[in-house]
Amino acid sequence: MHDSAYIGGIELGGTKTVLAIGNCAGTILRRHTVPTRDPAAVIADACAFFNQSSLRIDALGVGAFGPVVVDPKAPDFGHLLDTNKPGWSGFNLMGALAQGIAAPARLVTDVGAAAIAEQRLGALRDVDIGVYLTIGTGIGGAIVSNGELLPALLHPEMGHIALHRLAHDRAPSTCAFHDDCAEGLVAGPAIMARFGASLDHFMPDSAEFALVADYLGQLCSNLVLTLSPQRIVLGGGVGLAPGLTSAVQQSMVRQLGVYGPRATAQTGYLCPPAWAQDAGVIGAMLCAAGAVSSTAAVRV
Repeated sequence: MHDSAYIGGIELGGTKTVLAIGNCAGTILRRHTVPTRDPAAVIADACAFFNQSSLRIDALGVGAFGPVVVDPKAPDFGHLLDTNKPGWSGFNLMGALAQGIAAPARLVTDVGAAAIAEQRLGALRDVDIGVYLTIGTGIGGAIVSNGELLPALLHPEMGHIALHRLAHDRAPSTCAFHDDCAEGLVAGPAIMARFGASLDHFMPDSAEFALVADYLGQLCSNLVLTLSPQRIVLGGGVGLAPGLTSAVQQSMVRQLGVYGPRATAQTGYLCPPAWAQDAGVIGAMLCAAGAVSSTAAVRV
């Protein structure tokens, strides 16, 4: 793809959808954000944004919340599977976009897109294998190696890893599928349900903050033992709460005991994203830039 091409990016999140037009380097030139509501309304917003812009896109990258079928060879490619998000289960995302946007496209998860941005341009740039973990409306994760997402049967669902509840914790899970998964216990809606306020309303030395850090530390320790990543990035609206990164790292090291790699205790092993809330849409554009010349490209 020529350097002057314009690239479209969609980050379809649980709460908001970010639409952007940029260049092959991931620089955002135009941006529009809409609430994620029913699928028809979101698709209409996306089509209007790209089709009415004077910057005509040559490719489109889509980073979507999951679970979603990302294998372009699958018969149900681009379909959402059962999800907590009302109205989206079974929705044919890529088919709907095909009716309104004429550009070759690549689909990844929203957190996968963020991981791509961080390894190519940000906090994971100097590591061979890294994990991007986002804590927001849901909890998602992606494994990235040498600038690419690791291939998988579907895609990682790190937010649905089961955790050990604290002895005093009787709060119901907000996950429709699991009673004790990370997403059901400490994603944004779970925090609001159990405390009546978002995490940024609590001080880092509060009991509420400690509970969230404990559960996320459990999750990160499981990822260390399973994947042995060289760095973990903690993003998302909840993940960026002041003081949470260090609190989660302390909890993670405690959970690992003396068994984890020494690097996990070093400053910066667990870190915020370099691109903050822009990582997802930038990564979607970077994926699209390579889609035209890739066999994974799908004409939409």
